[in-house]
Amino acid sequence: MKRLSRVVPALFIVLILTGNIFATGENTKTKRSGKLFDVKIKVWGPTQVQTEAAKKRVERDPGVQNALRGTNHRLIAFDYIENPDGSPPTRYRVIFYDYTNDRTFVAESDFAGRQPVTVRRDNFDPGVGNNELEAGFNLIRNDSVFGSLYKENKLNLSGAMPPTTHINGERLVNVGIQSANGDYQIVGIGFKNNRIVRYQNGAPPTSEAAPEGTSCGVTNAGQGSTNSGIAGQYQMTVSQNGNPLWEMLIIRPSSSSGGTQERSGIEVRDVKYKGKSVLKRGHAPILNVKYVDNVCGPYRDWQFAEGFFEAPDKGATYPNGPDGGVMLLAPGQIATTVVESGNDSGNFQGVAVYQQDVGFGNELVLVSEMNASWYRYIMEWRFAADGTIRPRYGFGSISNGCVCHPRTHHVYWRFDFDVVGPNNKVFKVERGRKFLTPILTESAVLRNYQTNRSILIQNGDGDEAYQLTPNLTDGEVANSLGEIFDTYGGGDMWILRFQGKPGSPDEINDPNVGTAANIGAWLNDESLDNQDVVVWYGAHEYRVDATSLTNFDRSGRIIQGVHVVGPDLRPVRW
Repeated sequence: MKRLSRVVPALFIVLILTGNIFATGENTKTKRSGKLFDVKIKVWGPTQVQTEAAKKRVERDPGVQNALRGTNHRLIAFDYIENPDGSPPTRYRVIFYDYTNDRTFVAESDFAGRQPVTVRRDNFDPGVGNNELEAGFNLIRNDSVFGSLYKENKLNLSGAMPPTTHINGERLVNVGIQSANGDYQIVGIGFKNNRIVRYQNGAPPTSEAAPEGTSCGVTNAGQGSTNSGIAGQYQMTVSQNGNPLWEMLIIRPSSSSGGTQERSGIEVRDVKYKGKSVLKRGHAPILNVKYVDNVCGPYRDWQFAEGFFEAPDKGATYPNGPDGGVMLLAPGQIATTVVESGNDSGNFQGVAVYQQDVGFGNELVLVSEMNASWYRYIMEWRFAADGTIRPRYGFGSISNGCVCHPRTHHVYWRFDFDVVGPNNKVFKVERGRKFLTPILTESAVLRNYQTNRSILIQNGDGDEAYQLTPNLTDGEVANSLGEIFDTYGGGDMWILRFQGKPGSPDEINDPNVGTAANIGAWLNDESLDNQDVVVWYGAHEYRVDATSLTNFDRSGRIIQGVHVVGPDLRPVRW
């Protein structure tokens, strides 16, 4: 306790001196080193060859064949089962959907092939894979009505929201069809009998058709996206002038953790800065959208379907299969997504890694573009030489009727802090307060831009800390009095005690009963004093429509502006 009493005033002084820097967010122009980083990347974990072999073994297994015999079915998803000790995955999970009986089957085994394949029936919708969409597109291409129009290049096909609809127990995969004159409708694909279902009013109840000239969004390039479970895990080290800066494990969106239907975008694990631990894991397991007056949706979105974006072809590629992987771009090269270009096409799927001079020093950037039906989501992680981490999220969409309407996108990061070690202390920091306020039990904390409210996570046995500070574009769910006006958004920050094992965390898939995030269900007053701390951070991006897709502030040549969200994580007394 005596040690803490010395640390807190010291931290208070540091924070007061730097308060203005923390408050400015994206406009920060503190001087950083502009010297180039030395980046090394190597493959970690199972390869795509091993993954494909595992799928074939499961499909040939007598137990699986017996469960699916005589049915119309498809392999929907592949999961890597994490080891509790954080070592590379040795086991996997394969998910099938039986269209004939509308049932989900889950099979599990190990990559070495030493364990038997187990199969069980489960009760959940596995989400839509790109292979299902392509099969649906083929039915439409061969349809007596749509087929001729498609051959004349008068139809544009894409995924639609909601991704599936259940009618009389049958699961339908939804496909958006846009004609040459601009008309937009949604049909359902029933793989039980390989039929096309036309909805009343041209769309499912929670979506919307669009007559000629009323769609919004960029033109769909029709390039498709990855399925879940594409191999792509990489160990990265970053140094400057021979001195180590960053170490981390990079997980591509397709194989990230989280629910099978959702995943969590680009995931970073075991992040160290100058040899000291910062994050055990950082990712964004929850993503959803709520429209004003519920004209469409609401929807819970997913982050495993990697779309195409532009990455210069002179970089060093680390492929782990046919669908890309990680590409390390050459110095001076940068990747561009639909947010920068307004163009839905590209040449690369996966995670692009590059370094960029943002006007006040270099940052190392990890970026990927993800498709969730008609939405285009851009996820970045930015790491600076001074220890700053800037997670960012951007929003776009291809042409359809719903995105013409006002809506709010919500993204929820999960930061499992291990500042130096797993046992940390937590403080609330606010302008105008003389002392830091300890947060001793699990808590929900609302943003307050007037006081520049932020959270500080400190080494439980030392002075080192990281401060999480909101940016002005991250939105709010409550007013200055703490009165919540956005009940769907639910909150801004939740500070929880870690549950599970280091390599196999719990409390990632929220116990939701709808599409809204339900992180508050995990608050149960557990102690946070010198404990393993997890911070969930919600950002809420309001959009009037899709017409301002490319109206971004490009002054720093980085993904930023009114449609980009994300906090800053900065070291203190490192």
